[in-house]
Amino acid sequence: MNLQDKKYTVVGLGMEGGSYALAIKEKINPVKIYGIDIDKDTLKKAVNFGIDTQKPKEDILHDTDVLILAVYPKIAIDFLKENQKFLKSGCIVTDVCGVKSFVIDEIQHFLRDDLDYIAGHPMAGNQYSGFDNADINIFKDKNYIFVPQTKNKQENLEFMKSLALAIGFKTTSDIDKDVHDKKIAYASHMMHFISVCVTNCPAFESSLGNFAGGSFKDLTRISDLNPYLWSETFFLNKKFLLEEVKEFRKNIDFLLDSLKDDDYKAVFDFLEKSRKRKGGI
Repeated sequence: MNLQDKKYTVVGLGMEGGSYALAIKEKINPVKIYGIDIDKDTLKKAVNFGIDTQKPKEDILHDTDVLILAVYPKIAIDFLKENQKFLKSGCIVTDVCGVKSFVIDEIQHFLRDDLDYIAGHPMAGNQYSGFDNADINIFKDKNYIFVPQTKNKQENLEFMKSLALAIGFKTTSDIDKDVHDKKIAYASHMMHFISVCVTNCPAFESSLGNFAGGSFKDLTRISDLNPYLWSETFFLNKKFLLEEVKEFRKNIDFLLDSLKDDDYKAVFDFLEKSRKRKGGI
């Protein structure tokens, strides 16, 4: 299946969607790359990069072979539900949402039988938002996760994997939707949870000056996030996030109790265990 011969549409030209569209344009140079966004200034900017945003939405969707939903989970669901009637039979639909179970379950309730929704999660991005921060290099050497469903056509899944590699991803992997959400709750969602908690500590308001070293900057970098996206993400993956935070809390309590009890060995062993577990991850 030739990647160049397809017509692509990215819905949501923010940082990630914009990066996706620009990467397709530069790395694949397809027959057509369309963009859909609610912000008029973004649409004008995208045109300057060879992304067609000027046609009516209905015409764009009717001409689309691969539809990429690069918007918040609930918006992605609503957009597809309201606009799938404009898509041609056989169109591949995918998304970039960081929560999979909710999105997959909702879409499966209404998706037309002649459309193939391939759930995806590109493990790439940064703390910034907007088309001005789009950067095709965010995909370089990253992993692209897919969550195959029984209804997916194998050739379409392989097409999406080829697309991922072509725009810069180093690897692709398949995973169950619940396993994805549990792992991502720990590896990503809890990290953002912790970062915003640190940033909201009273001491953050003080003049830190030269006391803000590398460890501080590393830990708080991702707290400069999109609150609309991340509040939705926390709630949509609440079950697994709460489970992981509960385990994290146990570690905090253990370390606090050990300090209170002047148990040097317990603290040392806890830190040593962490060092060994970190290894090369």
